[in-house]
Order: sequence, then C-alpha cells, then structure tokens
Amino acid sequence: MPASMGGPALLWLALLLSFPEGCVQPLTFPLWTFAAPGVMSSDTLKPTVSMNPPWNPILKDDNVTLTCTGNNSLEVNSAVWLHNNIILQETTSRLDIKKAQIQDSGEYRCRENRSVLSDPVYLTVFTEWLILQASANVVMEGETFLIRCHSWKNLRLKKVTYYKDGTPIKYWYENFNISISNVTTGDSGNYSCSGQIQQKDYTSKVLNITVKKEPTKQNKYSWLQFLIPLVVVILFAVDTGLFISTKQQLTVLLQIKRTRKNKKPEPGKN
Repeated sequence: MPASMGGPALLWLALLLSFPEGCVQPLTFPLWTFAAPGVMSSDTLKPTVSMNPPWNPILKDDNVTLTCTGNNSLEVNSAVWLHNNIILQETTSRLDIKKAQIQDSGEYRCRENRSVLSDPVYLTVFTEWLILQASANVVMEGETFLIRCHSWKNLRLKKVTYYKDGTPIKYWYENFNISISNVTTGDSGNYSCSGQIQQKDYTSKVLNITVKKEPTKQNKYSWLQFLIPLVVVILFAVDTGLFISTKQQLTVLLQIKRTRKNKKPEPGKN
C-alpha cells in the first residue's frame, strides 16, 4: 500500500506541539531589521539627556550637569540645547548649571546636528532649607530608586527621618541615602523627610514617586497558536483523504484482478 503523504508532516507538528513552552524559541529578530543601509527611524536617531548627579529636584546654589548622548550611547560631538524651547548658547555635549537659580527650572532638550530633539528632562530648583530628592520620580516595577534628604549648601544634617505617605519608614542620626529595590506599585506614594540643621528642625516638601507596571507585550508569534492547530486539521483531512482514496483504488484493482481471473478459460474447453 502506498505510504500516506501527510504522515511525516503530522509527526513533526505533533512533536512541535508536545514541547513545553520555551523549549523551542522562534527567531528573535524582526524581519525589518534588514533595512536598507542608511535608513534609520527617528527613534534610532533620537539623543537622550542625562543628569549628573541624578537627583531631582535640587536646591538653589546646587550644581548639576546635563549630558547629551547619541544613539550609540556616546556623547555627541556638538549639541543644540533648548531650555523651555529657547535655544541656548552652549554647543558642547555637556550643559553645566552652576549655582542653580529658580529661573533654571524647566524643560531641557538637546539635538545633534539635524537629528530630532531628545525627550525632555525636567529640572526643578527650590529655595528651601531641606528637600527630599529621588534618583527618579517614575520607575518601573522591579527597578531600584534612591531617596535622600538634602540640605541647602550641604549643611550638616542630623536626626533624619524618612516618611512615606506621612508614616515614618527610617530614622538615621546621621544623614544617609535610602535604597528601595525590586519595587512594586505598593512603593508608589508621597515621600518626605525631616531633620535638624544648626539645631533647628526642618521638614521637606512631599515628593511623589510613581511605580508603573511593565506594559504587557503581545507575543508577535502568538498567531501560531491558532495557525498550527488549523494546519494540523488540514493535514489530517488531507492524510485521511489520501488514505481513503488509496484504499479505494486498491480495492478496485483487486476486484479487476479477481474478475479477470474468473473469466480466464479452463484448459481443455473450447
């Protein structure tokens, strides 16, 4: 009997479906990565602005440096800086803000040559004795952020208490930073601190920190879970059809053979 044509295909598909999830990984690079040379998206060309030190907000007379980094993670050769959409005179990759003033608050962006503008970075300058600073105001679940109690002109600060939503969470006699790691949405809230400067008690303003969930990414290969069963059904139908067709053809051939054998004349008869 001729072999069924759908058998090997069905076998491979059955083996594929029998693997636990994760054992067989599809190619991870998208087809559009093979773009024509020199063709780059605007996101690829977009530079980024980083802040050093990373603390925000800052106090009057603090120093901070903004750095414009290209898409290759290297500092750009020259940059155009914008503060609140006004072009600044600085043309290097670093923008130094020394002895910051209230008017230095606002939105900062940069671009390299004719590249698109970076996403904005916001700087806030306060005139206070004490503020709470954070390494980031918005973080994703699982990440780490730092908070610290910062005094004007780095005056000695002691008897420091950190609060979350008005509830004390940590006390230090001397001033130390707090690291909050592997954060969840439960770590979102209003943070503040209090402490003594020159024998006087001060309390910072509240700083809101938000922890966001990672957006759910739809697996671009999820359509396979619908396609593979459909292909299995089709191949099974084809395989069954071929089997029935082959069986019918074989039956007809056997019947023809028997008929011819019955019609063959016996020896000695005219």
